[in-house]
Amino acid sequence: MSANLIKLCGAALLSVFLIIIIKKNGTDIALLIKIAAVVLLGGASILAISPIIEYMYELSGEIDAIVSISVVSVLIKALCVAFICQICSSICRDCGEGSIAYYVELGGKIEILLLSLELIGELIATTREILDFV
Repeated sequence: MSANLIKLCGAALLSVFLIIIIKKNGTDIALLIKIAAVVLLGGASILAISPIIEYMYELSGEIDAIVSISVVSVLIKALCVAFICQICSSICRDCGEGSIAYYVELGGKIEILLLSLELIGELIATTREILDFV
């Protein structure tokens, strides 16, 4: 387990405890603390993804014959869509709107499917080339 994950979880728990204590006192500043915590923790989570993205680009350069840059690009876009939809649906659920959260997730799944259509086309073209060769 990495130190960054422990720091992230510690900051999240500290934020939750702080929000609970402030809510007990009846002040409205808890909402501001919650927003600040979400922005900071979300930013830290997004920054943690950068080594993965760099590795995927590096890997695609090394094995260019197997994995083209378009495949890596689609994977990164799909990853971003998944994170954005997850964050948005979680916010909707926290606000008590589970049905809206469901449709946000459904829209994300459809978007990922649309992104993958290009890869499906490449797969079909490659399959045709292989079958024509045989």
